[in-house]
Amino acid sequence: MNASVTTKFPFQEKFIALLKNLTPLHSIYVIKKDKTKSKRVTYLPPQNEKSQTQAIYILLVVGHTALDKNLDDLMEEVYNKMNQHCKAYIIYCRLTNLMERISFGDNFLARTLKEAPCMYKEDDALLSYSRFALMHHAFIYDAIETIWKNRIKRAVYLFSIIDVIHNEEDAISKLAVLHEAMVQICLALLYVFWEFKPHHYTLTYLLHLCTAFTTLPETIFPQNTFGLQRQYYMLCNASDIIRFKGTDGTSDFKLKDVDKVLKRCERFLKRANKLGENHLEHLKKVHGKTSV
Repeated sequence: MNASVTTKFPFQEKFIALLKNLTPLHSIYVIKKDKTKSKRVTYLPPQNEKSQTQAIYILLVVGHTALDKNLDDLMEEVYNKMNQHCKAYIIYCRLTNLMERISFGDNFLARTLKEAPCMYKEDDALLSYSRFALMHHAFIYDAIETIWKNRIKRAVYLFSIIDVIHNEEDAISKLAVLHEAMVQICLALLYVFWEFKPHHYTLTYLLHLCTAFTTLPETIFPQNTFGLQRQYYMLCNASDIIRFKGTDGTSDFKLKDVDKVLKRCERFLKRANKLGENHLEHLKKVHGKTSV
């Protein structure tokens, strides 16, 4: 199915206009869309009733030039200027770079152009690229399997050294190692499912990209209580926490807090490993890989 322009996306016109002002834009492809509606009713004076819609996207954004700002800054600016009604997790690629990568065999980009609906396009420059066939071969499977196993092996090692950090040592050090282990798991999942190597590595970003093909991030890290939100904050912001918190001998993050996060991450590793191994079996058939 070729991608086609559609007008059925929430906040579409405002979002496109905003992005055009922020970067020389060629096209936008929607990889995932979440739309939620909430309703608030107040019965005591002043009585009122208010409904609110929020959209969360994973997008491939194709531009004419390299971004002149950090991707995190761009996504945050979009979120704020959309009055926090529309949040976008952006995969950004220059038009010429995208064409070159598909020509050399980039299954992720080729599949996105072929299957993801197009929210906006300046012209039909990518039409022929959306018709490129995906590449299937045993050597492609070998590359996917190698990257998957090496990433997971690295994550398992990082989990193992957490136990070497004694309880009397700084709990934040354990948290920082745990954060890096989770990054490796997400990178492994993104490559085994999408054949995609991101250029942006914040953990919140990677976890949300993974929600396009698994419910694990939402299942293992729900945020429906303050305590769960705090655990998620600790894990995703460990790099900043270890740089700026607790250097005066005090810290809001104790060993018992880190242990709670560790248990969730261990569950994530176990289930992610099973998920990835199962998908490798599927890819083995797709790529015609025969057992040795």
